[in-house]
Amino acid sequence: MKAINLPAIIAISFCMLQACQNANKSTREIQSEVIDSSMEAHTITDTTALNRGAGIADFLNEAALGGMEEIELGKIAIEKSANPGIKDFARQMVKDHTKIAERLKVLAEGKKMTLPAALPKTDLDHIAEMKNMQANEFDKHYMGMMVKDHVKTLDLFKSATTSGDTPLQNFAISTLRTLESHYKMATSLNDKLK
Repeated sequence: MKAINLPAIIAISFCMLQACQNANKSTREIQSEVIDSSMEAHTITDTTALNRGAGIADFLNEAALGGMEEIELGKIAIEKSANPGIKDFARQMVKDHTKIAERLKVLAEGKKMTLPAALPKTDLDHIAEMKNMQANEFDKHYMGMMVKDHVKTLDLFKSATTSGDTPLQNFAISTLRTLESHYKMATSLNDKLK
């Protein structure tokens, strides 16, 4: 009887060993997926700055300065660029960011906050340098800048959508679609210049 059970025990042991190895393989694959997804999570842009202490005044200030710069650069691009697509983009930027600035001003007034009246000297100096660029050089610099600036602006506005301040959230949510459209246009134009 002992001889009959021994082969059965060996067969069962072998099956269990194989099952354990397959389970370990699955566990390793799962652990690998968890590690990969956690690494991806670290590369995602942080859009919660507003929730971690960056206040409403900081948002209003940054949004106002960004908008002023977009308007000023758009006006220069309308005059300086030889590219009809960039001129159209610049006109759209001036139009849309002027409307956004008006709405931002109303939001700031409702919160009894003051928006900046002018761009910082470093931005003004950069704009002055851009005015002296040749048309092709200007176009490449302007469109590259528009792509980078809109990434930052989208992050800023996305963080405001979870700020906990209802008027600010509504403003950010209603503005995001326009900003996303600007980003897509800027990316497309910038890619054509390469």
